[in-house]
Amino acid sequence: MYKKILICLLIIIAITGCSYNKKVSKITLDNKYYNEGKYIEVKSSDIKGLNDNNYILYAHNTFCAFKVPCDTIFKKYMTKYKIDFLSINIDEYKKTKFYKSVKYVPTVIIVEKGEIKAYLDAESDDDLNRYQDSKEFEKWINKYVSKNVNT
Repeated sequence: MYKKILICLLIIIAITGCSYNKKVSKITLDNKYYNEGKYIEVKSSDIKGLNDNNYILYAHNTFCAFKVPCDTIFKKYMTKYKIDFLSINIDEYKKTKFYKSVKYVPTVIIVEKGEIKAYLDAESDDDLNRYQDSKEFEKWINKYVSKNVNT
């Protein structure tokens, strides 16, 4: 009886332990985005032509309800690592394929080969600090993106 319980517990620990330790693979952005650390305004038609690209997309409203404007938080990261973000307003963003999966803005979407790898969820309490704390944002994004082409 005790052996069966012990074996079950070991199996549970092995299964949950293996998935917990799973490391996220980082992407390298296309070289053209390791540049000046600026926002590059795009339209939905521009996004359609980037299906094989790795990039970061910042989708936003014309207003911000956060205490510290999140574009300021993101800009600190961009300047520090000289990484450009594509920037798209909500009206154009709604015309992209990403809007089907990520409905709320502001958001930062990490795109790998035209698909969403990760994103900040404007409706999630877990992501709130990443919008307001540059160190938390940096920690989050560095989990998914190489800081430069040599890392």
